[in-house]
Amino acid sequence: MKEEKEMDMTEKKGISGFTLKMIAVVTMLIDHIGAVLVESMVSKYNSYVLWNVDMVLRGIGRLAFPLFCFFIVEGFHYTHDRKKYAIRLGIFAVISEVPFDLAFDKTFFAPYDNSVMITLLLGLLAIWSLDTLFKKSAEKFKDSRVKQNLCDIVSIAVVTAAVVLIEELASSDYGAAGVVAIIIIYLLGRHKLVGLGLAVIWLGLTCGHTEFYALVDLIPLYFYHGRQGHRMKYFFYVFYPAHLLVLSFIARGLGL
Repeated sequence: MKEEKEMDMTEKKGISGFTLKMIAVVTMLIDHIGAVLVESMVSKYNSYVLWNVDMVLRGIGRLAFPLFCFFIVEGFHYTHDRKKYAIRLGIFAVISEVPFDLAFDKTFFAPYDNSVMITLLLGLLAIWSLDTLFKKSAEKFKDSRVKQNLCDIVSIAVVTAAVVLIEELASSDYGAAGVVAIIIIYLLGRHKLVGLGLAVIWLGLTCGHTEFYALVDLIPLYFYHGRQGHRMKYFFYVFYPAHLLVLSFIARGLGL
């Protein structure tokens, strides 16, 4: 009994998926306050102080996207229904578009600047495609590891090329680089820290050096115990368009 209790206490230690998601949500909110409100104030008032405030807020905000990428991969592995998961992401990608355009483009429709929800959806579809192709190659070339590996490399190249082409049309936040970050995390499988670290380095090389700030994510991820924690499934979907809508109203109310 004593050993069982000690085991239970050990399992309770660490950070849950809910906590990691809250870190992503809070840092995203901080980032968007900077992008939607503070940057507009900088443009309007030409304030050096506000510019520095914006740099801090946007720097903190870099932590958000890699964590969302990580949970796309986690969700893919643990969801009971991948089709419903993709449909849910697609629905909220559509719902989020007007709030995103109002917040960042000051218009109801900006077809060449789309939300990160589309990037996350494309990331999910990309790793789903890879997972299917990997399983087929494992079955077809079960007697030849070399052929299987070559087939898998070709699959990665084809899916990545398709992502780049699709993103030329989608023009979503983080673009093809964001989808590739999700693929990197997926390919590293159980090596979560290495996967997230390489994904952040990739984003830093392709999307700007400030993305390297997200290496801080490795600290909470190190303590992630792999369990979900509190269940608030739809909160994270609803929060994205809701907070963008609120920020766009605040910006309009302030004359920004």
